[in-house]
Amino acid sequence: MRLGVIADIHGNLPALEAVLARLAGLSVDRIVNLGDCASGPLWPAETVQLLRASAMSHVRGNHDRALGAASPDGLGASDSYAWRNLDAEARGWLGGLPFELDIGVARCFHASPKDDDTYLLDAIEGGRLVAAGPQAVAALLGPAGAALVLCGHSHQPRLLRLDDGTVVVNPGSVGNPAYHATQPSIHLSESGAPHARFAVVDVTQAIAIEHYAIAYDWERAARRAEINGRADWAHALRTGRVSTSR
Repeated sequence: MRLGVIADIHGNLPALEAVLARLAGLSVDRIVNLGDCASGPLWPAETVQLLRASAMSHVRGNHDRALGAASPDGLGASDSYAWRNLDAEARGWLGGLPFELDIGVARCFHASPKDDDTYLLDAIEGGRLVAAGPQAVAALLGPAGAALVLCGHSHQPRLLRLDDGTVVVNPGSVGNPAYHATQPSIHLSESGAPHARFAVVDVTQAIAIEHYAIAYDWERAARRAEINGRADWAHALRTGRVSTSR
């Protein structure tokens, strides 16, 4: 079986369209979406519409959970924009996605088995995300219960094989290549390039992983962010880096 693995779309419709078009030519048997579908100043409603019309499996991300709230009160700017641009049915669909999914060949969740806002394959050092050590990952993961674990959340493409043979994969972000976060402490996540990221995992025999970084019309996405008052997003979409003018 070949799995297409996507995560962290964040309402970036042209990036998602480009990724799905590429996956259509890669002979995948199933697509798994690891969450954070719509949050951001881009195309939340159109993105959710496309996801719901596509044949794939989904888990709920921390921002999907936030968008399932009854009102936008207390939400950050990106969540608030998406909440106001989604109808109640779309918000309910996002909030009702499963926290975790077992697809037989893989265990899937957005961030970690503890919660949807804890990094699994990443650690914070010097205000930036870096690859976490295998012992820390194993401790957080616990008994995996599967040879393959799929996670997102950090927007960083990662691959780690643990001592017990468990393979853990983060495909990177389809639609948001860099961000500034304040929790659990202030830090940056930067991919260093504007490309849309995803992975293909082949579990036919030994687990094999292909990480992809593909071009799409990121200038269109950046202009959309600017129109919606988010110069920080526009810079990230064009460069894969966080703006130093924050």
